[in-house]
Amino acid sequence: MASEDESIYERVARLEDEVASLRHEIDVLKGTMRNKIVRYEHKLIKKGKDVQSIID
Repeated sequence: MASEDESIYERVARLEDEVASLRHEIDVLKGTMRNKIVRYEHKLIKKGKDVQSIID
Protein backbone atom coordinates (compact mmCIF):
# COMPACT_ATOMS: atom_id res chain seq x y z
CA MET A 1 0.00 0.00 0.00
CA ALA A 2 1.15 3.53 -0.69
CA SER A 3 2.68 5.38 2.22
CA GLU A 4 1.60 8.90 3.17
CA ASP A 5 4.99 10.28 2.03
CA GLU A 6 4.85 8.70 -1.44
CA SER A 7 4.19 11.21 -4.21
CA ILE A 8 1.89 10.45 -7.11
CA TYR A 9 4.95 10.26 -9.37
CA GLU A 10 6.64 7.71 -7.13
CA ARG A 11 3.46 5.66 -6.99
CA VAL A 12 3.07 5.75 -10.79
CA ALA A 13 6.71 4.69 -11.19
CA ARG A 14 6.19 1.80 -8.74
CA LEU A 15 3.05 0.68 -10.57
CA GLU A 16 4.84 0.88 -13.92
CA ASP A 17 7.55 -1.39 -12.50
CA GLU A 18 4.89 -3.85 -11.34
CA VAL A 19 3.26 -3.83 -14.79
CA ALA A 20 6.64 -4.49 -16.43
CA SER A 21 7.25 -7.38 -14.05
CA LEU A 22 3.83 -8.89 -14.80
CA ARG A 23 4.39 -8.53 -18.55
CA HIS A 24 7.67 -10.40 -18.18
CA GLU A 25 5.92 -13.20 -16.26
CA ILE A 26 3.30 -13.44 -19.02
CA ASP A 27 6.05 -13.69 -21.66
CA VAL A 28 7.71 -16.51 -19.70
CA LEU A 29 4.39 -18.37 -19.37
CA LYS A 30 3.65 -17.93 -23.08
CA GLY A 31 7.06 -19.35 -23.94
CA THR A 32 6.51 -22.29 -21.62
CA MET A 33 3.15 -23.09 -23.18
CA ARG A 34 4.56 -22.72 -26.68
CA ASN A 35 7.30 -25.24 -25.81
CA LYS A 36 4.76 -27.69 -24.38
CA ILE A 37 2.63 -27.46 -27.52
CA VAL A 38 5.64 -27.98 -29.77
CA ARG A 39 6.72 -31.05 -27.77
CA TYR A 40 3.20 -32.47 -27.95
CA GLU A 41 3.03 -31.90 -31.71
CA HIS A 42 6.43 -33.54 -32.10
CA LYS A 43 5.16 -36.64 -30.27
CA LEU A 44 2.14 -36.81 -32.56
CA ILE A 45 4.30 -36.49 -35.67
CA LYS A 46 6.58 -39.28 -34.44
CA LYS A 47 3.47 -41.47 -34.09
CA GLY A 48 2.61 -40.74 -37.72
CA LYS A 49 -0.26 -38.37 -37.05
CA ASP A 50 -0.91 -35.49 -39.43
CA VAL A 51 -0.46 -32.30 -37.40
CA GLN A 52 -1.09 -28.73 -38.40
CA SER A 53 0.62 -26.49 -35.88
CA ILE A 54 -1.44 -23.98 -33.97
CA ILE A 55 1.72 -21.96 -33.39
CA ASP A 56 2.81 -19.71 -36.21
